[in-house]
Amino acid sequence: MEPNSYPQRWLAEALGTGFLVFIGAGSIPATLILGNAGKVPFSMADLGMISFAFMLVIVGMVYAIGHISGCHINPAVTVALATTGKFPWKDVPGYVIAQVIGATAGALAIVGTLGKTASDLGLGMTTYSSSTSFGRATFAEFIGTGLLVFVVFGPATGASLNPARYIGPMFAGEMFDATVKWSQLPAYYIGEFAGAVAGAFAYLTAAKPRSTTVPAQSSRRAQEVSA
Repeated sequence: MEPNSYPQRWLAEALGTGFLVFIGAGSIPATLILGNAGKVPFSMADLGMISFAFMLVIVGMVYAIGHISGCHINPAVTVALATTGKFPWKDVPGYVIAQVIGATAGALAIVGTLGKTASDLGLGMTTYSSSTSFGRATFAEFIGTGLLVFVVFGPATGASLNPARYIGPMFAGEMFDATVKWSQLPAYYIGEFAGAVAGAFAYLTAAKPRSTTVPAQSSRRAQEVSA
């Protein structure tokens, strides 16, 4: 069977990342709206449903587009695959651009569905508080994305520690006057990309099969027997 063309793969990555943001990140403002715009305390049950939304859409995308593009739907995953030689570096820019475009479109779809209230509630943008230092935030993203990529290389998949999922809602938020904390972007990106590469190499190191060598004497004996 002929491999899918580049435009087909890019479209699959854009759609997959768009659905991830629309359903996963979109579940956050939807939950807040159902809670009367934050007047009802955010509970662990809410957090569980948001996590389930991310899990469900990722599993669905793996089945839907995995055979087309590999279902990276995450620039950190794409870079980690390229760094470990499992994906061509020349294909990385096309995938990442498609993922960011898809993520932005997914965030705009959230506004189209839930209205500007979703933008006022942050569009599912992730931020860290003033009590959290730059180093702690970077380390948290490093650990989280490292675990994600370790699992992706498993080869199961899951999660949302994702540069495209992070920046897509920020682009959309700028269009609707949401509060966008661009100054926090380095912490997320340094942690996510470094963590992805570290997680990938950690898995490859752990999963590398032990090399077996046949002693020369045994090899000669086998040749004599076969002769």
